[in-house]
Amino acid sequence: MSVTSDEQRPVTTVHAIPGDLADPASGLAPAGWRRRAEHRFEIGARYDSGDQPLVLAHAVRLAALAVAHEAYGVPRGHHCVFRSLSCAPAQPGPLALPPGTPITIGLDLDPDLRRGQLVGAGFKGEVRTEDGSLGTGQVDFAFLSPAVYRFVRGTPGEAAPDAPPWTGSSAREFRPRPDQLTFRGAPVDHIPGMTLAEALLELVRDQTGGARVTHFSSRFTGYTAPDTPCTLHLRPAGANGTRSYEVLAVQSGRPVCDGTAVVA
Repeated sequence: MSVTSDEQRPVTTVHAIPGDLADPASGLAPAGWRRRAEHRFEIGARYDSGDQPLVLAHAVRLAALAVAHEAYGVPRGHHCVFRSLSCAPAQPGPLALPPGTPITIGLDLDPDLRRGQLVGAGFKGEVRTEDGSLGTGQVDFAFLSPAVYRFVRGTPGEAAPDAPPWTGSSAREFRPRPDQLTFRGAPVDHIPGMTLAEALLELVRDQTGGARVTHFSSRFTGYTAPDTPCTLHLRPAGANGTRSYEVLAVQSGRPVCDGTAVVA
């Protein structure tokens, strides 16, 4: 008896992704999705703008949220709370894609299901064009009801010392622009995780003379007030010849995001 792989199985129905799941800030437009196995999906999208490596995280994030709502029935009113992201381009150079290029995201997820409801998941994806792989991305979300979100969001973080958390690190202040404080075109009550990640990557590039980032990962460890500045920190962390840096975002004395960037 032969065994049929996921890739050899008949193509399943392609479902449209409703327009309300699009996020203009991502630089990508979702097209459709189909299930390839129980927790494996293929999502189509259109590339319009964005550069590596963060465009990979944007693509996987867009695919993850579309699948969470459409395939797993996460209610539209639930809050999608970012817990972590990582991304690694297949080639570290600039992304030379013209606007309108179709892309495909192959997505696998490790779901946390409670009473049949998706309450969290890690999503791993590979982003491809017809010419080959652009790279990989991974995102992790918790899906919270409005009542749970209000309770968690209203819990203050543990106080931290006022002194800089790292000695000898580069630092700068970051205040998001008004247009960065939106999700799917609507105002949000925090600084979005992708906005913090973008600011940390910009710090890495500025401090390394524009070096290309070959891998980036970050964890979101606290909620952020949208009208309070963050202090961004960077310090070298390379070993055995690797050019890597640790990054950290602090707001009101509390670490809210940390991560690592590796550069070519």
